[in-house]
Amino acid sequence: MPNSPSLFGSLVWWELVRLARRRQASRGRVLFLYLLLLTIILFAVWWSSPGSPIHLFCGTPENLSLGTAVEDRRSAAYFAESLALILLEAQLLFVAILTPLYAATAVSEEKDRQTLSLLLTTELTDREIVWSKTFARVVFVLSAVAAGIPVLMLVLLFGGVSFELIASGYALIIGTTILSASIGVSAACRCPDTRTALVRTYAHTAVLIGGLPFVILAYEFGGEGPYHLKLDTRALRLGAGFGFAFIHVAIGLALLVRATNKLRTHEPTAGAAAPTAYPEPPRGRPTPVMVGPRLVEPRPLPPLDDADPVLWKERHVAHTMPLPILDTPARWLGGIMAIVAAVLFVVGAWQLLTRAVLGLNPDDAHQFTQQGLERPAGGVWLMTAGVLAAGLYLLPLMVGITGCVAGERHRRTLESLLMTLIPRRVILWSKIRAHMETWLVFGVGSVTAIGCGFGAEGGMQLGLVAMAAVAAGFWFATACGALLSVRCHTPSRAFLLSVLPVIVVIALPLLAWRLTYWYDFATTTTAMTWAAAVLALLGCVVWWRAVMELGRGE
Repeated sequence: MPNSPSLFGSLVWWELVRLARRRQASRGRVLFLYLLLLTIILFAVWWSSPGSPIHLFCGTPENLSLGTAVEDRRSAAYFAESLALILLEAQLLFVAILTPLYAATAVSEEKDRQTLSLLLTTELTDREIVWSKTFARVVFVLSAVAAGIPVLMLVLLFGGVSFELIASGYALIIGTTILSASIGVSAACRCPDTRTALVRTYAHTAVLIGGLPFVILAYEFGGEGPYHLKLDTRALRLGAGFGFAFIHVAIGLALLVRATNKLRTHEPTAGAAAPTAYPEPPRGRPTPVMVGPRLVEPRPLPPLDDADPVLWKERHVAHTMPLPILDTPARWLGGIMAIVAAVLFVVGAWQLLTRAVLGLNPDDAHQFTQQGLERPAGGVWLMTAGVLAAGLYLLPLMVGITGCVAGERHRRTLESLLMTLIPRRVILWSKIRAHMETWLVFGVGSVTAIGCGFGAEGGMQLGLVAMAAVAAGFWFATACGALLSVRCHTPSRAFLLSVLPVIVVIALPLLAWRLTYWYDFATTTTAMTWAAAVLALLGCVVWWRAVMELGRGE
């Protein structure tokens, strides 16, 4: 009944149906399964290596003898406990990152589309609006997390992990989901637009949540923290998990109660003023005509390139209005990562240069010969800088490439473009070339840094092979983005599916670095040579497929 009091009202079902129509649930599950797959791959790599970092989570002493460590790690119980902990930590990371995003846009999108005022005129109360949107987002995220329950239940077959520990871990995940959604909705009710709401949401999430759920989850599985802090009994572990989840739920409910009172404090953001047939009346002191506002003239465009007009349009017309460098939080994060990568590259290059200069001295050279088993530390810094630069190159590149054809289709201009006399192959390559040139400095820096990192510790041949493998990986990711842009109907779906090739390309040098035996790296050189060849060949096949499908006009 409309007048009967309720907690959620009928809006929650509309929110769930709307999310299902947007295919957000299926996309969330696909992204979540990608994360679980990457987690299992990294766990397999760590488990097969002698220096596994599992002791950081499970409290295994670092000074344990090698024989005892190998014997302990061969037990099925220890394997099951370690795998269950890593999978739960990955699910908790997924919840902590994506839940604030979906929750903050639940209310802020109503403000941006100017529909919140219409929603407030209905018979729904403020409490029903806020709580319904929060509940719908919580159900949406937990439905994606539920896709990983069958994977985690398989761990119980190995023994060593009780059902109570799994239940307490999921209770902690549910509590963190509720708190994250409450933080997002509360920030959206207080802020006037989506950008401010997102910044405030993640700032409050870092303060209120931080890394405590990950630490509590490690304590549940018997992990040992600083100052030898450890929960020995099962009752303390279960109490910590369920108790911390209860605290999260209590804080989330308190935030929702306060957010209900703040829903009407800020008017919806209207953006630009609606055009009217009559000018607005003068307000305040009129502006003199002679000192009026200065008109910003658009920059002149270069002459039209008749040989490749698509490339000319992508280079100049699409970027006629330059944007500020730090106008969005993503650009802030990219700027910080670029500074960190530059600092790491300078530090690594300085260490290698210092070692080379000191090696010219006969006394120091004799000392380096005696310490031949010690590897230079500069390669690690260069390798880290190269991986950061690879992320800075691939992510913006995928955003541009996945929208080059899918964006034309979404704007209903693809048919007009394909009706021209320009070959389809030239159209696709021109669009992709323009986006590759935009962030090429990070791509060249990544290839150079990774090659120098491998070459500093394994010689020139290994460095050149590493550079070839990274360049081939960039080509493979670019071809995959082009194919997805041709086949997908929207740029967002194409970008979501391109996340997996990007992760593979970025993780390739890390995996090679982790598995390299630095006293005999001939195997790594051969493996990276084959990887470069296979990635280059796959990139050519995928690119040919993209050109063929665009030629059919699909």
